[in-house]
Amino acid sequence: MPSTTDSGEEFSWEDSLPYLLWRTQNAVHRYIQPMIDDIGVTVTQLGLAVHLHKLGPLSASDMSRGFRITPQSVSTALSRLEKIGWVERAPHPVHGRVVLFRLSEEGVTGVRQGTERMAVVTENLTSMLSEGAAPMVIDEFRRILLELEGSDRPMELLWPIRG
Repeated sequence: MPSTTDSGEEFSWEDSLPYLLWRTQNAVHRYIQPMIDDIGVTVTQLGLAVHLHKLGPLSASDMSRGFRITPQSVSTALSRLEKIGWVERAPHPVHGRVVLFRLSEEGVTGVRQGTERMAVVTENLTSMLSEGAAPMVIDEFRRILLELEGSDRPMELLWPIRG
């Protein structure tokens, strides 16, 4: 039996915000990947590398918690980034059993290339919106994200580096 809204109209799955966000996210992901294929990384791998560049050395568990992606996804992404020379492992200076990942020089170069590509992607996607709509769309997406996740605080490290 189809569900109805308060106004008595039948709910339209295909016109719902969650469905359209999901479809759009998948379409954007498929649009981005070919733009970075020749760099040799996936969107997830590039995202983790960008954050390592921005935040400095992080453990896999820090990244998993901070970016709300599964530990398995982080581990797979970091393994690939290590294999292609973008990241290096280092022991935590305080907590010896914790492994930190940091960008190599090759990783910094890759992040720079990926960031340039993402600037083009952003420009292309922005051009698909009504003129002047991009800031409003970004603000509304951020509002949804904050409402669902509860905070816009920067990622906190489980094992801070002191010293």
